[in-house]
Amino acid sequence: MPSYDEDLLDAARQLLRRTDTRKGKLPTARARRSVSTAYYALFHFILEEAAKDLLGTHNDLRRRRRTLARLFSHSGIKKALDKISGSYVDPGVAELLRPRRGSPGAFAAPPFARELGRTFANVQAKRHVSDYDLNTKIGEADARFIIVRVSDVIAAWRAADTAEDRDFKHALSMLMLLKGELRRET
Repeated sequence: MPSYDEDLLDAARQLLRRTDTRKGKLPTARARRSVSTAYYALFHFILEEAAKDLLGTHNDLRRRRRTLARLFSHSGIKKALDKISGSYVDPGVAELLRPRRGSPGAFAAPPFARELGRTFANVQAKRHVSDYDLNTKIGEADARFIIVRVSDVIAAWRAADTAEDRDFKHALSMLMLLKGELRRET
């Protein structure tokens, strides 16, 4: 049974398909809807991965994971991911995300996580344009590019499965739940 993010990506692809009776330029609304649907595929993938990481993967925890997922926000996820997307992890969250045997100082997030952050920010911005800015053209090629980018970043996340990768994912899941903010002791 496909996951919800896979269903959404399939729906985004379906919006770009033409029937035999419909040739020529794809209606703009379908390309725009495809972009938006691809964004939501990525958003729901992140929710599911974080909830599984924080609560566990057993089927009897599904309702609990879905309840926890409601605590995440679009802006909180973006804020957390922005803190790992650059050359180095933001110093304000570095101690939470630092590898267990990592040395003090600046360090970069794993490539799969940095790419997730960059892709999330980019696709979220495209979704806003797609949904709210009718003056900006969104075409079929834009939608197809976004679908591929979302598919690739999800595949890279799933493939990252070393102990260090899993540890980073766990810490990042907590940071996203905390909307990218850690309380600082003074």
